[in-house]
Amino acid sequence: MFSSLTHPRTPLDRAILASIAAMLALNVVVLSEQLHAAPRIAVAAMPALQA
Repeated sequence: MFSSLTHPRTPLDRAILASIAAMLALNVVVLSEQLHAAPRIAVAAMPALQA
């Protein structure tokens, strides 16, 4: 059952790990952009709320 854990990784295994790491990195980048955009959106909406 766990004998496959002791074998060296194949190129497909490395590609899967690389794609998962890339997706996680992309999610972190998008989340940080959304968190930085929220204050700008709130400030832009302030004049509309005051009118």
